Amino acid sequence: MASKNYQPVKRSGHSTVKVGDYLYMWGGAGSGVHYDLIEVYHLPTGAWDQKPTTGTWPPGTRGYSSVAIGKDIYYFGGFGSVIYENSLHCFNVDSFKWRELSPSSSDYDPMKKGFCGMVSAHFDGEDYLVIIGGLGSSSTPKQPNAQYNYYYGDLRCNEIHYYRISSGYIRST
Repeated sequence: MASKNYQPVKRSGHSTVKVGDYLYMWGGAGSGVHYDLIEVYHLPTGAWDQKPTTGTWPPGTRGYSSVAIGKDIYYFGGFGSVIYENSLHCFNVDSFKWRELSPSSSDYDPMKKGFCGMVSAHFDGEDYLVIIGGLGSSSTPKQPNAQYNYYYGDLRCNEIHYYRISSGYIRST
C-alpha cells in the first residue's frame, strides 16, 4: 500500500521512467536495493510504494538505459556484478512481470555496455528502440563505421542500433 512516509533507499546508477501518473524506479547501486522489487511513485498524491515483480530481471542492475512505450518499460545493457551486459528486457507495469527479449552475449552486436542513450521511435508503422553510444567492454565485436576509444580501461563508442519491437530484429547503422 502506498505511503507518504515510505522513501526509497539511497542509490546511484538507476533510472526512473514515467508511465501514466506513475514513476517507476528500479535497480541502481546502494545498500538495501532489492532487484526483485520496483519502486513506484504516484505523482498526484506524492506517495511511494514498493511492489514485488516476477520473471527474470536484467543482469545489468546499474548504468542501464530505459524507456517506456505504452505500458512496457524496456531496459538495455548496464553493469552487473562484475561485467557489462547487452541484454534487453521488458517490464510490464500492469502485470509487474519481467521478460527477457534478448540475452547478454559476446557473440553479437551491440557491444556489452552501459551508460548509453536509448530512445523510442515509431516509423514505417513499427515501434523501435534506438540505442546510441555507451561505455563498455572491448571483448564484444566492433560495429563497422563506428568509432571507439579507451576511457579508464573501458571502451567508449558511438554505435547506433535499432531494435524492432515486433520482431526482435537488431540493425546496426
